[in-house]
Amino acid sequence: MRYRPLDKAAVAERLKTYARKERNFRNPHLTLQMVADAIGVARSTLIKVFSEELHTTFHDYVDNCRLRHSRHLVMLNRGRFSMEHIAVVSGYGSVQTFNRKYKAEYGELPRDTKTNTKTYIKLVIKSV
Repeated sequence: MRYRPLDKAAVAERLKTYARKERNFRNPHLTLQMVADAIGVARSTLIKVFSEELHTTFHDYVDNCRLRHSRHLVMLNRGRFSMEHIAVVSGYGSVQTFNRKYKAEYGELPRDTKTNTKTYIKLVIKSV
């Protein structure tokens, strides 16, 4: 049997599709093994793909997906959802963790983003 080199780029694309399409990153109990099983690769292979192809770790990748999703919800919220609801549907187990990670990534709390977005929308509407 001949050794076939791993196509890390193809595995990375399967991973991105899995994360985007299924929104699986919203599962607060998501593990590296669950993702590896779902896209049909070994756990060790997935670790290599994160490291060598995506230049990140599993946890950082999942956090990034969750933060982008939550930022989108915060900006489009218009008062329909509480920050606790947004934290939970984005995959965070607590509002405190959500707030801490959100602020570390975006430099402001989610409620500040919400306020700033409302102010910006009002300014745009007035200028039209």
